[in-house]
Amino acid sequence: MNLKSLVEEVVHVAEGAGKILLNYFGKTLHVERKGLRDIVTDADLASEEYIKGELQRRFPDVPFFGEETGGEERGIRWVVDPLDGTKNFAWGLDIFAVSIALVRDDHPLAGVIHVPTKNITVWAYEGGGAYTKDRKLVLDGGRPLSESFIATGFPHGNPELVDPYIVGLRRVLKRAMAIRRLGSAAYDLAMVAYGMFDAFWEFGLAPWDTAAGAVIVREAGAVLSGIDGSPWNINSPTIFTGKRVPYGEMLKIFRGEIRVD
Repeated sequence: MNLKSLVEEVVHVAEGAGKILLNYFGKTLHVERKGLRDIVTDADLASEEYIKGELQRRFPDVPFFGEETGGEERGIRWVVDPLDGTKNFAWGLDIFAVSIALVRDDHPLAGVIHVPTKNITVWAYEGGGAYTKDRKLVLDGGRPLSESFIATGFPHGNPELVDPYIVGLRRVLKRAMAIRRLGSAAYDLAMVAYGMFDAFWEFGLAPWDTAAGAVIVREAGAVLSGIDGSPWNINSPTIFTGKRVPYGEMLKIFRGEIRVD
């Protein structure tokens, strides 16, 4: 399988899904609850139907798993979030993304994230680097945490994770230049690779939230792990990534090796 040519095709699929989302954005949506503080809209479903159809047409031998319709959970497969940031989308906040990854078991091989409202697409494949339309994405080592712009996400769907998450948030808040919570992990990961954010962490995400972004940030040169520094895979309970300098400082904070009064 030629990952470079595969990713080039998936970029077109992700951008096509983005056009579908923009056609729905700002209009009256049909919204259903599907879990604790979790919703799905007709925009999510239309985007996933399009992505699934296009991927099956272009790559008929690769199984599909989507957030909304499920599918194959092992082996080589697509792992797709057709609209990451659904609540943002439903309330008219223009921060959301399309995320498509090629995964083998629990390891992402290639990924594409498209941000429709900003016309930004980032993509990567294992061993091939990370890219956007106008450049290769190569991150520097970063700056100290006191000069770093950090992204995070709240474990809103996992109440049992709120307390341990708050411990780390409190510690980082006391040292970072700024922390933002924007409501789309795929967007946050894309922006780490793009160079906007210096680091990102979150608890309790699903494989479709992180699979594409993980390979993109890693290929761009970010460090990637669990919150405790353990090796990361798509089933990890936490994700933590960033430029080398702020990542190292934050890891010491999360481990309790740096005292924060």
